[in-house]
Amino acid sequence: MQETFLVSGVSLATHQPTNLTFAQLKSWIIWQFPRRCDDWLCGAVHPPIAEHGWYPAAIFPQDAGVQVHAHTPERFPTPEAAARWLELAHGSGSES
Repeated sequence: MQETFLVSGVSLATHQPTNLTFAQLKSWIIWQFPRRCDDWLCGAVHPPIAEHGWYPAAIFPQDAGVQVHAHTPERFPTPEAAARWLELAHGSGSES
């Protein structure tokens, strides 16, 4: 059985990414400036809770889908930081 936790009406997995649709995240903020990573976008999502932090998210616009990485060891203070974590985790980021 998969362990989950609830954030603003959305059930998120604790040990792996959670696949959701845009419709399931209707009240959440999906960062407007994701970066291209292969055939998907490195982005971030934020629930409608002040000071909650951002989760890294792989965004698949062609499928209206989002893979939320809520299982990360931390929430991120900015969408840029969350997206960067995802880029590095998947080897899509450039070394700087």
